[in-house]
Amino acid sequence: MKDIRLLVFTDLDGTLLDHESYSTEPAAEALALLKALHIPLIFNTSKTRTETVFLRNQLNNNDPFATENGSCLSIPDNYFSGEAEKGYRTTMFGSLYSQTIQILANIRSEYGLSFTGFHDMTLREISACTGLDLEEAKRARDRDCSEPLIWSDTEENLSLFKRLLDARNLHLTRGGRFHYVSSEGNKGLIVQWLKDHFQAEYPDSKFMTIGLGDGSNDLPMLEAVDNPVLVISDHGHAPKCNHIKNLITTDAPGPVGWNQTILKLVHELLYES
Repeated sequence: MKDIRLLVFTDLDGTLLDHESYSTEPAAEALALLKALHIPLIFNTSKTRTETVFLRNQLNNNDPFATENGSCLSIPDNYFSGEAEKGYRTTMFGSLYSQTIQILANIRSEYGLSFTGFHDMTLREISACTGLDLEEAKRARDRDCSEPLIWSDTEENLSLFKRLLDARNLHLTRGGRFHYVSSEGNKGLIVQWLKDHFQAEYPDSKFMTIGLGDGSNDLPMLEAVDNPVLVISDHGHAPKCNHIKNLITTDAPGPVGWNQTILKLVHELLYES
């Protein structure tokens, strides 16, 4: 009989991180449990690599991580051979940021659509609309592939915008605060790619996946994992998840709900199954 190993994939903003304070403190107990049991905690986020590396260092996290809604996957050197971490290598699944920005500029110029991306904002403007300080805003603007934007046009033109992006091999997803424009890659593909690699590394183990998220951009991840968790939102943008089997919905938003659900699931999957 194969031993059971867990993989935890998590969104950050509004999920592991409090929507307003960006704190992980309410999730401290569950974070400590995952570390004590050597359960990989894989950040699967819309944040940038620079932002995510900063958070990983704060939490002493050494596991793979995906950024910009699955556009980029970063794996610590020799991670799957069990050697010590030296750095990490990054695979880009999406178009480069400069290409995405140019396409957006062309669409705005040609069709007169009204939206504002991070590329258009100063650091102070990014800080004002996110609640980040200036150093955090700088890390948020250091992008590899995707562009967060504020849509200030009509719903009818939003549908047009989606069609224009699709025709150019770009896609629009809705997060907690922003719409995100990106190309290839999504959070679900990250789940499958990493699960396959963990399984190849540990063929005698049975891997079970947990995924936690709160936004529409998390749907591919929630659809891909064995144990999907919708972290309830306190900002009114909950995605439609009726089609997802075995969906768990937290009783509390953000890291409070994250903490409660991880503690319960780890116990159930490892000790009651």
